[in-house]
Amino acid sequence: MTASGRGTQPTLTGRRVCLRPWRTDDADAVFAACQDPEIQRWTQVPVPYAAEHAREFVGAVAPRTWTDGGALFAVELLDGGPLVGSMGLSPPRDGVGEAGYWTAPGQRGRGLTGEALRVLSDWALDAVGVHRVELLVDPANTGSRRVAESAGFLAEGTIRQRFRFRGQPSDLVLYARLAVDRRS
Repeated sequence: MTASGRGTQPTLTGRRVCLRPWRTDDADAVFAACQDPEIQRWTQVPVPYAAEHAREFVGAVAPRTWTDGGALFAVELLDGGPLVGSMGLSPPRDGVGEAGYWTAPGQRGRGLTGEALRVLSDWALDAVGVHRVELLVDPANTGSRRVAESAGFLAEGTIRQRFRFRGQPSDLVLYARLAVDRRS
């Protein structure tokens, strides 16, 4: 058992992707991916993104998230290759977990992040025991909205000025997938 009493973070697999715990040797790939203007535009990564941010993410943030009841995963292809992206579940509260993700440049548009999100949400709904997984997406982020919908999430509405992003009030579209939703 780990200090959290949860045991070791699992590796999850889909048809084409594998979600595994982050390792310290992933820091260079995270640093390279987070230089991407689209990741910096749509996520909460620090800007500018420095090498120490990547080392902190894989070496401290990811293990702490597991200890606190959530999980952060590196997404890879089952048959190997470069990092596809990051997939995470915040520590659940009241039976609800919030998912978040980014996709490395060069890996977008292939359906891999949608598959990884489905794998993560299946795990959260089945093994973690949440009854609801949520996503909060900027209304203008059409790529992320497509990912959510491809993974079986339904848009429930726009929450106006719900979030402060880089100092500015921002709208969010609330997506959710429930334990009672049909799975395919």
